[in-house]
Amino acid sequence: MPRALPLRAFVFLLLALAGAAFAAEAELTAEVPAEKWRALRLKGLPQGASLAVRVETTGRIRVILAREGEVERFPQGLKATFAASAERRLNFKVRIPAAATYYIILDNRKGDEARDVRIYVEALPARKPQQRTAPAPARPGETAI
Repeated sequence: MPRALPLRAFVFLLLALAGAAFAAEAELTAEVPAEKWRALRLKGLPQGASLAVRVETTGRIRVILAREGEVERFPQGLKATFAASAERRLNFKVRIPAAATYYIILDNRKGDEARDVRIYVEALPARKPQQRTAPAPARPGETAI
């Protein structure tokens, strides 16, 4: 099972509220030792929710967002929802493809120094599809546009 950062219960509470049609934000800090990785659990994200993440780091680090089932295969290989490297700062937004628990993995396994990382997470609820209304039928003598 992945090693999760402290305060994950706090993040879970905030993100659970996001799943209930409320926006939620969290700010966390972590130290990722050289040649190690850490994971932040985002429990119970609903399908279609929008997740905005900003990562600030003291040096190069790999950032991966993946579903719980995929994370269990890390570091051998996984199918990530999002993956990128950050030198100092990284911003990304994703729409959650399937309801599940997700992890943000901070991978410093190739690093030769510890990295201080600050993560800002904003979760917005899934947008409800807008219902289209049919145009009113044209009256005799009028042209519908």
